[in-house]
Amino acid sequence: MTTLTTSMVLLAALSGCADDTTPGGTDKSLTLNAAKATAQEMESELASYVPSESIASIEQRPSGFLLSCDRERGYQWSGRTDVTYRDGASVDPQGLVDAITAAFGNGDGFRTEPAPTIDGQPGVHVLGEFGAGYLVNENTDRTAVQILSFSPCFVLPDGMSPSKQY
Repeated sequence: MTTLTTSMVLLAALSGCADDTTPGGTDKSLTLNAAKATAQEMESELASYVPSESIASIEQRPSGFLLSCDRERGYQWSGRTDVTYRDGASVDPQGLVDAITAAFGNGDGFRTEPAPTIDGQPGVHVLGEFGAGYLVNENTDRTAVQILSFSPCFVLPDGMSPSKQY
């Protein structure tokens, strides 16, 4: 859990979480459920870049946490998908990064930035509108690809707690 929490905090910092002064800051028309669906769809799309012959399983976590992204009840839903390799399989992490960068690095609401792991392995950060961010890299034991997501920033309705999992 500590690794997940640390990764989520790192991704929040990397995703450029919007505040009151960030252009485009919060998508006021987006609901919590739509934000979550957007993030999970992108997690699934990014998982599709892992070669199918290397995959043993894909586990998308059904719930995630909310992190503040502006001063007026703006939040991002954060999630995670793990793509576990079959026994003996591996993935070329630089090839994965290159494929994702080619697909998302040239506009259409996205851009990419290199996001190497702490031990220097290749990773990529896909950045979208309203502060959305998706971090893709291998786990530390090189048995899976981890995809951490932060949805676009949305307004959490009054009466909903930001400290709950959704």
